[in-house]
Amino acid sequence: MSAYRAVACLGLAVAWIGLAPPLLAKSLSFDEVVQLMGYSDEQKKALIRGEIVATDLERTREDQLYAAVGTRLDEPLADLAENARNGVNIESDPGTEAFGVLSPEGYREELAAVVFPESARREINRLLRVRADGTFNLSKPEVDALRAALKDVKPGDAGAAAAVSKAYQDVLAGRVEAYLAKGLSGIADYDHGGDRLKPADQLQMIEQRSEEFFEQYYPEFGRAVAEYPKGQPDSISNRLYWIRRDVEGRPAFVLAHQMVQEGEDFVLLSQRQFFVGHTYQSLQAYALLLPLENGSALFFFNSAFTDKVAGLFSGVAQSVGQGRLRRDLQKYIEGVREESQQ
Repeated sequence: MSAYRAVACLGLAVAWIGLAPPLLAKSLSFDEVVQLMGYSDEQKKALIRGEIVATDLERTREDQLYAAVGTRLDEPLADLAENARNGVNIESDPGTEAFGVLSPEGYREELAAVVFPESARREINRLLRVRADGTFNLSKPEVDALRAALKDVKPGDAGAAAAVSKAYQDVLAGRVEAYLAKGLSGIADYDHGGDRLKPADQLQMIEQRSEEFFEQYYPEFGRAVAEYPKGQPDSISNRLYWIRRDVEGRPAFVLAHQMVQEGEDFVLLSQRQFFVGHTYQSLQAYALLLPLENGSALFFFNSAFTDKVAGLFSGVAQSVGQGRLRRDLQKYIEGVREESQQ
């Protein structure tokens, strides 16, 4: 699977970021969101028919991929909210090979399910000779810890997969511990040799861009996302996941935080990927679901960051990446629709 499919599939998106909201604070209607999205009359009709309408959004950084989709689902808001709280969107994603829930009390034990299969021999060998060179997204202390834990393990050893899995579980446990305690400020940088990548800054930028929108329409949800782990109201569910995906033919483990709020006439979802094993650095996605006659409207916005679209040929890479992102968001929504109808 391409890096662009990886950054697309796990989001439920953010089309409203960067759009100017009306002046009066109030809950949004379907027609108002359609107007904010800049949909034509034909696009609106297509959305109501159940077609998937994809849109590129203006990026603010060279390393950003940014797109949105809208469509109609036949299920009522209450059913979709329950599915989101239970992680059905993660399970139904065709890019998800394995996943599990992480509880604040038991995440260390739950991370024991994170394993590199014996078939991932090349990835296991990469970790046995891990360096801060960009092959993996790791901080320097994490690289040092892996090297120390695996110094006596050799490629081809019978227990190599188990040893690598255990050492990597410890890295993920440290990431989860820091995020549970400090939220965004607990996310360590990735050391790629000469470059230090800052996923916390990437996610903070998206949060700041969306602040005005949330304060205007859904302030409780916006504050909960911004202040996590502080200030979490009972009306918003929080759940952390580990996810194993295939990214560029390599197993990649992702740590994701999903938040869901259900109101009388809306459902909001945030998914923040605060650790990604390799290839892309972070992802912030939002979904807004609104009632529509005999169903619901889904607006899905996705912002991801990858240095694969930065540099000398970034213009070409950006164009190719955005095209893949749109197509893969469409495939993802098709998967969500199929799962919800079962």
